[in-house]
Amino acid sequence: MELLAPVGSVEHFGVAVEAGADGVYVGAPGFNARNPARELRFEEIRAMAAHCRTHGLTFYIAINSLVREEELPRLISTLAELETISPSALIVQDLGVIELVKHYFPTLPLHGSTLMFAHSSAGIEALAKLGCSRVVLARELTIAEIERIIKKNTLEIEIFIHGAMCFSYSGGCLFSSYHGGKSGLRGNCVQPCRRKYTVSSASAKKKKSHAKSAYFFSMNDLEGIDLVDEFNRIGVSSLKIEGRLRSVNYVEQVVRAYRMVMD
Repeated sequence: MELLAPVGSVEHFGVAVEAGADGVYVGAPGFNARNPARELRFEEIRAMAAHCRTHGLTFYIAINSLVREEELPRLISTLAELETISPSALIVQDLGVIELVKHYFPTLPLHGSTLMFAHSSAGIEALAKLGCSRVVLARELTIAEIERIIKKNTLEIEIFIHGAMCFSYSGGCLFSSYHGGKSGLRGNCVQPCRRKYTVSSASAKKKKSHAKSAYFFSMNDLEGIDLVDEFNRIGVSSLKIEGRLRSVNYVEQVVRAYRMVMD
């Protein structure tokens, strides 16, 4: 079972590898669902991929944002660059990206992103027909549901084991687009779910009663370190830690903790 760590910078990469990750995932410049202030450059990604190949580690590139029509020429150039880097796989969301990879860059393996909302064995089978060799399941599934899916399918199954949880279903949130005009499916989520809201009503205003304020949409982070043995038993292929925008210290400590438990 693979321990997969998030990498948002060269510093993240160094501590993730040192802490014992079996593999890492990075975002493709301009086309990933977690746009940081400074994206990784292609030469940095190339160097990381080479290091992973030399040391027997897996290296995945998330090209998992929705792509607009006018962006297709730049997408083709990006895919051509990524093909020369030879990652272990691309993590994809957009069906157009899958189609382009299958026809023009067939040497690039494909993994279905959690943003593809894969939550049943039928969904996994559909992604297999599209050419995906692994699927990252939706984060809302129970252990029993994950086990049933694994028993019914032959694809590798990856799950999120630690990190942020979305109030909405994976891949189905439009809150940021509606509330802030920026799409979370294009890497620009303004995280309105993390804000404090006040609930009031017309009757409450008339009575001048105190309105209730709270973080109604903000989920606690996922933490599954006590479930590592269980996921190993049911046949999960990869345990994924969320956090390409987290601090270097966060990545190091979380990877080290899961490495210790898995060992």
